[in-house]
Amino acid sequence: MPSRSAPEIVLLSSAGTIAGIDPLLRKAGVRFARIVTVVPQALEPRRWLEHLNTSRPPDTVIVTSQTAVESGVRPWLRTLKGRVGAIEFWAAGPGTAKALRSSGARQVKRAPMLGAGGIQATLRRRPPRTILYFRSDRAGPHLARQLRSFGHTVFDVVVYRLATTPVLGTRARRNLLDAHVLVATSPSVLSALRHRIDRRSFLKLIRHTRLVVLGERSQRAARGHGFRRVTVAPSTTAQRFTRYLLRELRDASS
Repeated sequence: MPSRSAPEIVLLSSAGTIAGIDPLLRKAGVRFARIVTVVPQALEPRRWLEHLNTSRPPDTVIVTSQTAVESGVRPWLRTLKGRVGAIEFWAAGPGTAKALRSSGARQVKRAPMLGAGGIQATLRRRPPRTILYFRSDRAGPHLARQLRSFGHTVFDVVVYRLATTPVLGTRARRNLLDAHVLVATSPSVLSALRHRIDRRSFLKLIRHTRLVVLGERSQRAARGHGFRRVTVAPSTTAQRFTRYLLRELRDASS
């Protein structure tokens, strides 16, 4: 039986992801905890910039995280020296879009559906373009391959790595097992979770805990790990996402 002080909602993420929900949930009277499971580590830009053909800027730039903006877009834009021109930038969510605008990107767009899947579906219907895709080492080449199959030319560039944080402490493990709703922001944090807790605890989570994820790719990853109660959040704006979590919490507690 969870204690009355145990978090009702636990968020698994990298530091700072969807930070706006923390005060909103607490204002709503929800006991909330955030567990950082992966830590981004930017690669030295010289390691990947030299492999890019900067003589002609791409038509499109894709980023699916704020870390990709900081680790990839910002140092790359400095090499353009203001020649942003007609480049369109696609963001996987509102937080990433905001980070892009603050980096100097002008034409920032978002697909109707969250995540990389939404961008993929939108660009599938576009004429062939030259695309620069900044990502983490764990994101994998799937998106780039799909875009190439649509006729696009894609430069697939790893600009940061995700390191798994150390083994969970006793309190963090107890918070996980007592939570009514678990939120995972990416497939990477789910993989990190699986490797950080014992098998018995993980089996309890996948069988009994309601899991909320961002995007279809995370949903597929959750199903692959065995989670039985998985829903996809419709939005990552802090207000809408918070309202969604409150509804999930009510359903889980009833």
